[in-house]
Amino acid sequence: MKVAASVAASPPLEPDTYIYEVIPFGDRLVSISSDDSLRLIEPQTLQHLPGCTSVHDGVTCLKPIQDRGVLTAGRNGVVKCTDLRTRKTVQEISTDGLINIYDTTITDEDDALTQVLNHGSSIAHAGFLSDHEVYGLSHDEIFCIFDTNDIPQGEAYESGHAFGDLRPQLHCEYLVDLVRSDSTAPVFGAGSHRSACSMLGTFPGLLNLSARYLDLISLERLPRWSFNTPNAVRLPGAHGEEIVRSMCFSGDVSRRYLRSLQLLSCQQSNAIFTGGEDGIIRAWRVTEESADAGRGPPTKIEGQKKRYGPDKSERARFRPY
Repeated sequence: MKVAASVAASPPLEPDTYIYEVIPFGDRLVSISSDDSLRLIEPQTLQHLPGCTSVHDGVTCLKPIQDRGVLTAGRNGVVKCTDLRTRKTVQEISTDGLINIYDTTITDEDDALTQVLNHGSSIAHAGFLSDHEVYGLSHDEIFCIFDTNDIPQGEAYESGHAFGDLRPQLHCEYLVDLVRSDSTAPVFGAGSHRSACSMLGTFPGLLNLSARYLDLISLERLPRWSFNTPNAVRLPGAHGEEIVRSMCFSGDVSRRYLRSLQLLSCQQSNAIFTGGEDGIIRAWRVTEESADAGRGPPTKIEGQKKRYGPDKSERARFRPY
């Protein structure tokens, strides 16, 4: 396993403000946070650019619309976008454990529903692995893959490739969403943010691992979907005692980077970015060091206040465990 070093950090947001998601967008980064704001960020310096926008109440989801705009959604059921174009299919996820797939070329909502996938647990993230494969990750970190070619249109489907709880399998406390692009192997972020002593009670096999870290682990078809844990990349310290909410690769960080572990520099074309509940976005690059079990969290930024536990009941349901 190789490790990545934090090479830059954004200014912290106001106290008790979480970064919910960060995505690459053209030559910039875009983030949403728990103050219901959307921000543009310069990836070279991670400085916030002018024009912070209030999106809508309870924003929690951010997706790009090609290279012309972004789409946001949240707990109030509102979806907003800055581009009139839509994709061929979209997904709707909910706490009832269902993943609904719609054809957006059909105007009638009932007719537009083409398939229903029953994960069985409250859904935290879902997405497409291919044109016909859909994954679902629950709030209790249970992962499942569905092949929609096996599902007649209009019928519910309650089976799939079930991986179960990923935490003991990937030696972590929580999962960040699966990240992929057209030329990138899907990559999971598997994180831990507590002290080593507190983790031993939950996962006794973690004696030799860093207490606080984020591992980047690719999901590969060999020929079945499986995790390439031997070639994981570790971000030691991650965001300290705070949970990592989002990660992204700026540019084409393809499968060969995770396999050959070539040096990544903090540039627009090949940086790793993470956003956390500390309100900070960090940039990382792979180093030639080996994983250091004694490495602590990142250096505390001057003026940043220490916080303990969840601050609002509305955010509690998004805690990963």
